[in-house]
Amino acid sequence: MLYKKLEHCIAVPLSLLFTSFMSVGSVPQAWTHAIVIPVYKGGPSSYPSNYRPISLTCVASKIMERVVVLQMLSHLHSHKLITSQQHGFLSKRSTSTNLLETLQDWTLAIRDKKSVFAVYINFAKAFDTVSHNKLFLSLCYY
Repeated sequence: MLYKKLEHCIAVPLSLLFTSFMSVGSVPQAWTHAIVIPVYKGGPSSYPSNYRPISLTCVASKIMERVVVLQMLSHLHSHKLITSQQHGFLSKRSTSTNLLETLQDWTLAIRDKKSVFAVYINFAKAFDTVSHNKLFLSLCYY
């Protein structure tokens, strides 16, 4: 709330600060730490899987992260590097829109008497197994 009320006063200084961090490729160490709070989702409260973690981090770092995400998405969209099949992590697109699109595709295929095959893969732990060095190289390429 404080940042929103002071946005006209702090926009330029924050921009200069973010630009300097990007030019050296690092952020203050305090920005890399978070206080993780478990938030109850439902079900038996004794199961750790019924909680999701919320990371409380520095507000300025969240603002910088948002700026970087918006710039990256703008670049990816303008160079047509995101397909229409991408639903995760995009504005107005989600698992729900993905399921609705899939249901429509299946409905049309069945109506047209075509075969429908579906394969679902659980990628829940996939990010943990990805080589972060390779991921960073891919990001640098784009």
